[in-house]
Amino acid sequence: MRIFLDRFSRSHEVLTMRIQNPSNQPAKTVPSLLLSSILLVPLAGIVEPSAGSLMSSTAMADSEWHRTVPVVNDGEIAELIEGLGSESYATRVRCRQRLSRIGLAAFDALRQARHHPDSEIAIAARKLTSGVEVPWSVSTDSATVQEILSEYGSRSVLARRQRIGQLVALPTMDSFPALVRLTRYEAEPTLSRFAAMALLAQPVRETLALQSEWTTDDATKRGKSPEDDWLGLSAHDRSLMAIHLQQVFANDTEFSGQWMIHYAKELESGRFEADGWSELIDVMESSWEIDVDASGQEVARGKIAPGAIISGDELFRLTWLNAERARVLGQEDDASRFFTQHIDVIPPRTRELTDAALWAIDHKLFDVITAAHAKHRSLFEKSPSLLYASAEALLESEQPELATERTKQALALNPVVNSNDAGEPQLHPVLLENHAEAHLRIAADLIDRGLSDWAQAEYRKLIDELPLHNIESSTARIELAEHLAELLQPAEVVALLQPLVERIEKDDDFRHKLMAHDFDYQSLRSHLDFQAGLDLANRDDKAAASERMQTAFSMDPENIDILIAMYRLDWNDEWKEDVVSKIESVLAEIDEDIEETRQTFRETGNGRPGRQTAIRDMLLANFYNQYAWLVSNTEGDYDKALKRSIESLEMSPGSEALLDTCGRCYFATGDLPAAIVTQRKAVEMTPNSPPLRRQLKMFENAWLDANPGKTLQELPVVELPIATASSQERTDRQRRLGVVPPDGPLSFLDN
Repeated sequence: MRIFLDRFSRSHEVLTMRIQNPSNQPAKTVPSLLLSSILLVPLAGIVEPSAGSLMSSTAMADSEWHRTVPVVNDGEIAELIEGLGSESYATRVRCRQRLSRIGLAAFDALRQARHHPDSEIAIAARKLTSGVEVPWSVSTDSATVQEILSEYGSRSVLARRQRIGQLVALPTMDSFPALVRLTRYEAEPTLSRFAAMALLAQPVRETLALQSEWTTDDATKRGKSPEDDWLGLSAHDRSLMAIHLQQVFANDTEFSGQWMIHYAKELESGRFEADGWSELIDVMESSWEIDVDASGQEVARGKIAPGAIISGDELFRLTWLNAERARVLGQEDDASRFFTQHIDVIPPRTRELTDAALWAIDHKLFDVITAAHAKHRSLFEKSPSLLYASAEALLESEQPELATERTKQALALNPVVNSNDAGEPQLHPVLLENHAEAHLRIAADLIDRGLSDWAQAEYRKLIDELPLHNIESSTARIELAEHLAELLQPAEVVALLQPLVERIEKDDDFRHKLMAHDFDYQSLRSHLDFQAGLDLANRDDKAAASERMQTAFSMDPENIDILIAMYRLDWNDEWKEDVVSKIESVLAEIDEDIEETRQTFRETGNGRPGRQTAIRDMLLANFYNQYAWLVSNTEGDYDKALKRSIESLEMSPGSEALLDTCGRCYFATGDLPAAIVTQRKAVEMTPNSPPLRRQLKMFENAWLDANPGKTLQELPVVELPIATASSQERTDRQRRLGVVPPDGPLSFLDN
């Protein structure tokens, strides 16, 4: 017969078990102590009285687990473990074989024995725990979970970690039982802790994804209160999860087991419990001093297993994850206080400090930055990125004077030229070049952070201190010109690019040098003429403006932004007719490119999974986007443009540029609410992009003008047929573009 949990009373005192048989006999009731006496109590099919299953059937483990756990006397197991160190070879073999047959029932005792003072027993225990046959999946797991866990135990540590990552990508209640098993019985401690952190992180990631749904609706309109929907989990589901965790990890003394016991308390209370985590962190930090070869009595520390060691990186990830959990639950003060209290767990490395600092700034947890700076002052004062993070925190805290001092400190680091002072050491040219490249990276990062003035100072340092023919100086001019173009400052762009273009036109060696660094003269010349045309248009010299724009477009006919600017230049009818003709010609060329791409991939196996399909989708998404952007900003078939824009997002979800185009298409068709929602998503992904923010402001103002007396809070609810991208897809896309995204508290799931 097969036994599985079927019903749990509201009082959580009696477990009802159904004996599954062909005749469907009535359920038999047994005390919950019966299951507590068994080593492992997996999550079973628990349903509410007179209702369907609260959790999907794929989230239910069945009685197959019980059959794998024989009931064995603890004393017998202890004797068998001591027998592993017997002087008699036959006794050692007999004990190993018996413990191997017992399997899971001996798992905890064997795991403890890995730190036995008798090295022979410890070695044998390690081999036996690694060799325990664990039924990682059960029949009630979904087909997806069963496939992920197929042959799990025979895989390498890296492969097993990847499988855990795949489970985390599933809905919480689908993979919860499997992750619990992995946390409890994974013999590799780092993987057990990884699975435990995955259990903590999974509901947080799902909640953040829900907050990014394609709708103007919010939680209050959906009628859910925090008590009923805690990280996407109902109160009843949380109760079931808590009971399961308490039963499974009742006798577990590993760190991962202690985390799960505390997590169960949080599931019951519906709050992040900082004090409990602080106690666990203190114990874990003390474990760094444990001698793994010492006896249990010498190293006993409460209920935590002797010799259990956790790495500093793991402790940092756990602390950061918990701070994020507190923040997502709306406990911002607790998040700040908790992370600040344990600021010493951040590794003394620039990358981790910068990532944590930027996360704290994004969520206005400025006390974290202050504490990190105080703890790691020497590192901060040697790192421009950390000093800028500290300055940003000061700026957000309304301390602009102190912020300015920090930015001056940052700018002064990494000199790009040697001092004229004879007493100063002379730096090697390669080191000076590295410093210049560092200033370029910092400037680009500051632009992404929306700190334009500080970024411009970084670029100006290179432009002012290095000669024009220097590659880093030229790069600074070009990148700063692109930024100023986004800020609609064409005169400043011309002032930057004019000397550079003139030097290129006079100096063939310099031109070849730039070409070797992937600079294209024609695009640069076109951009200069384009910005000069915009500047002339701003000064109302339309004749001169039209001439410069014509020149710009002739040198770079693929830059449709030039054509859009020409369309908006209201000069005369002849000019307008000529521009419209050019638009029609470009649209026809795009249609040809689309058909040619489709035909090419039809002939080479269109639709076949793999690289070819990815290349096809990338090309088509680009062509669809070009068509949609040009039409929506000028004239043509707006409905067709919108259709193609949505199709481009299906092929390349999560691109802020494609979302920006889609928002413009909705605007062109007159659907202002949809335009606003789509544009907000684009801005959410790239919050400091001036063009994206300008377009959003234009859409919002248009809706307010069309609805006098209303506010943006009264925007109608809209749900859009637009594909979204997972966090992993967005991260992969950034990396393909050469962008290294900063790590966040959930990044460990994707690494």
